[in-house]
Amino acid sequence: MRKLIISLLVLCLIASPLLAQGGTEKASSEAEPVTLTVLWFNDGNESDIFMDTMQDYLAEHPNIKIDLQIVAFADYQQKLKMLISGGNPPDVARMATADLTALINQALPIEDYTDTSVLEPQFMESMMAYAYNPEGQIVALPTEATANGMLVNKTAFKNAGIDVDELSKTWTWAEWEEAAKKVVAANPNMKYGLAVDFTPHRFSTIMYQFGGHFLNSDQTAMEFNNPGTIKCLEWFKNMHDQNLIPKSVWMGSENPAELFQAGIVACHIGGSWNVNTYKKNITSFEWGAVQMPAGDIRSSVPGGKLIASFKGCAHPQEAVDFMIAFADKAHSGKYDKETLNLSSRVDADIQYDSNAADFTVFTNELKVTPAYTANEWKNPNLSKVTGYAKEQIVQYLMGNIDVETCVKNVDAKGAEFFK
Repeated sequence: MRKLIISLLVLCLIASPLLAQGGTEKASSEAEPVTLTVLWFNDGNESDIFMDTMQDYLAEHPNIKIDLQIVAFADYQQKLKMLISGGNPPDVARMATADLTALINQALPIEDYTDTSVLEPQFMESMMAYAYNPEGQIVALPTEATANGMLVNKTAFKNAGIDVDELSKTWTWAEWEEAAKKVVAANPNMKYGLAVDFTPHRFSTIMYQFGGHFLNSDQTAMEFNNPGTIKCLEWFKNMHDQNLIPKSVWMGSENPAELFQAGIVACHIGGSWNVNTYKKNITSFEWGAVQMPAGDIRSSVPGGKLIASFKGCAHPQEAVDFMIAFADKAHSGKYDKETLNLSSRVDADIQYDSNAADFTVFTNELKVTPAYTANEWKNPNLSKVTGYAKEQIVQYLMGNIDVETCVKNVDAKGAEFFK
């Protein structure tokens, strides 16, 4: 009898791992059905490309279904706020950087559901900066990215005897100025050297290059009054005074993209999205993206979209797993290629069907962009001041105030919000 009992115990010990393994296999093969609610907005046909991109994931996870809810971008943030306040947040949502900033405290920290130390290094620092909440937790993953950069009329540079692709590899703003004057002189229809979009966002691209900034180092106050910003403003006004930058954009109403397409301006500081517009519209001259001139540093300004989940959602683990899959190299690469966006990943290798060199230039600008540029633009108080900052820059360009008054006025206005 004693031998029989011992034999039975041994058999139980041998069988127990097998039973446990069998139970795991059953759990895996018969996982509970889950329907993830996914909130989405479209700039074009991104929702179709998104669903097509994730078909292999859904095939590998037959228990996962997607309830895709498409909302117009104009109503998107309000819809999200209503769902969150009503206790029914989506499991997953596509987020523009500004919308994520507005809802950052409601977004789900993902560290309880995955190893974030493995995820973090996969993305550019400047894009990951948008993904942290105030406590430093990751609450989103970057998907498609945008960057500010320089597009040039290569034909006009060639007419001036300048190989702009070669020169731009190392040029400074002083070297750009010398070249721009030659380009204007060599092309009868060319009136200006550079057009800059009439937005603080595009202005800040140059400001960061000159060593300037909006906020102090710990993001607690405005600090527009700093040597780098003043140096940039003085340069910006000098370019306007020399007519190298058209007054009609920042002190008028002309569209810089239209000036560039008309062959009136040699260079345009705009965004990576301009590539698609120029590809369709420009047929009379050769154009392309080149590395921006360097100031004290090289920098762009990052933007784009991220994917996030929210506290109180129905399926947090499945939501985070889905987010990680969508943001991985293969899925995000396919999605970014077909939507003609930049990648946020450091290991991206997207083979675009056209304009690959232009997208590579913008991507490289993003790779050298400091994270503090994104930290400034994600600060909700900054957005309350930038409109006023733009007005003060215009007043300075028009000669109505001096540069010291300009920066001090902006800091004073910012003090109303940074308390």
